[in-house]
Amino acid sequence: MSSISKICIVGTGKMAFALGDALHNSGVEIAQVYGRQVERAEELAEMLNSKVVNELRNFSTDVDAYFLLVSDDAIEEVSKQLPATVAHVHSSGVTNVDVLSSEVSGVVWPIKSINPKSMKNGFTGVPFAIEGTSEKFENSLYEAILRLKADAVKAKSADRSVIHLAAVFTDNFANHCLALSQKILSESKLEPALLRELATSMAEGAITGDSFERQTGVAVRGDLGSQQKHLDLIKDESLNEFYKFLSSHIAKHHEL
Repeated sequence: MSSISKICIVGTGKMAFALGDALHNSGVEIAQVYGRQVERAEELAEMLNSKVVNELRNFSTDVDAYFLLVSDDAIEEVSKQLPATVAHVHSSGVTNVDVLSSEVSGVVWPIKSINPKSMKNGFTGVPFAIEGTSEKFENSLYEAILRLKADAVKAKSADRSVIHLAAVFTDNFANHCLALSQKILSESKLEPALLRELATSMAEGAITGDSFERQTGVAVRGDLGSQQKHLDLIKDESLNEFYKFLSSHIAKHHEL
């Protein structure tokens, strides 16, 4: 197999729409799509100039790969329902490639948060972790991702899991803290833009890799009085405990 030119897609979530659209625009033919939510499958098929199948067993085998763009927990079960003679590909950061039941299989995982806002931006410049169970197929996936104007990096399942763990801290956990800070400001009718310099500096640390050296604040300094004033302002018990946990963790981390 020298290239990925024709595929089927399983899934109708954000990843299916985002990656399906990018592959379609790069010249890959999306022959068929399947999803449990028929209306979403029809919407995706229309966008990709494709056709909907009502059962996985009805997928064509005259394609280069099946892209299983479904939740992590569903990948293995979905793979078992598809012909093993066609290559299976998933897009999970933390799921091992060997859960796929096909004779040849692979992974294309974009290191990017796929949400309603980011989906519109495509994958230009986005790093993808690529893996294939054969060198030939891995190279085919690598080439397909480069056609998206993305950055492709070959990464085995063990390394990809580590990257995914780091990504959860970089995006999911950090974004949750940002959402909490915006809620705190909003409740006092204050503008989120007041924190733009702090947010910019934090993002710069993520890019340059020196976030540890950039850490400041009352937790690092051990200002218990200031921390108590913050705790007095927090009425939500779970958020109060979360503040205590983070402050303690920061203090111990920087003692080391």
